[in-house]
Amino acid sequence: MVRQLALVLSAAVFFSSVAQGQGTVLHATVADAETGNYILDAEVTVDPVGLKSITDYFGDARFRGLGKGSYSVHARRIGFEPLSTNIQASGRDSLQITLLLTPITHELAAVTVDAVPPSGFLREFEQRRRLGKGQYITDSVLRTSLGIPLGDILRARIRGVTVIGGSNGSFIPISARGSNSLSGPCRINVYWNGVRITRSGSSSVDIPTDFVGGVEFYNPGSMPVEYQDPGNDCGVLLLWSRP
Repeated sequence: MVRQLALVLSAAVFFSSVAQGQGTVLHATVADAETGNYILDAEVTVDPVGLKSITDYFGDARFRGLGKGSYSVHARRIGFEPLSTNIQASGRDSLQITLLLTPITHELAAVTVDAVPPSGFLREFEQRRRLGKGQYITDSVLRTSLGIPLGDILRARIRGVTVIGGSNGSFIPISARGSNSLSGPCRINVYWNGVRITRSGSSSVDIPTDFVGGVEFYNPGSMPVEYQDPGNDCGVLLLWSRP
């Protein structure tokens, strides 16, 4: 039997539990309450036992072997309001909770900055990003994700996009929103510096995160005119090289 609860605090916490063997397994996921993005390197602690874990790239932290009783779970990350909640463990179940942290906003004094215009291919990326019609991953975010496969970054940060893993780190980006998703994976058109690199029957992408300085994704209804394809109802992914 599955038991589900929901509790709203200064942010939000969602619970579910499933029957398990000896010792409760706690799976905590930490995410941004405003954007829904997973939060990396958040500290999650369980008291009074003093267990501590740091969330991975998908916002996950796991604890095993909790005995029967009440526990307090705390999540904190620089830039967010700390969040705490209580759980009840039977010692024989598996608990899943999602903690949504609220970003801390600070009002800063006005400053004047002489912006340096982006160079190379990223100039086009920045022009469209200001319009806000798609989803974007900037160079600053990508630089903090070095060492993480590009496919995993897309899956975690771009809504409506998932990937099929290939060999040697390659991947195939797919969308569940296209009309042909009922007959098979809806493969997204991918462009590298404005040149299409995926074709029907050959759509594997093999570009290291280190080389990428910007990512754009558009659903069929919001694709830029220059990247529209009459046969494409799965969306378009634009990858731009780092200067």
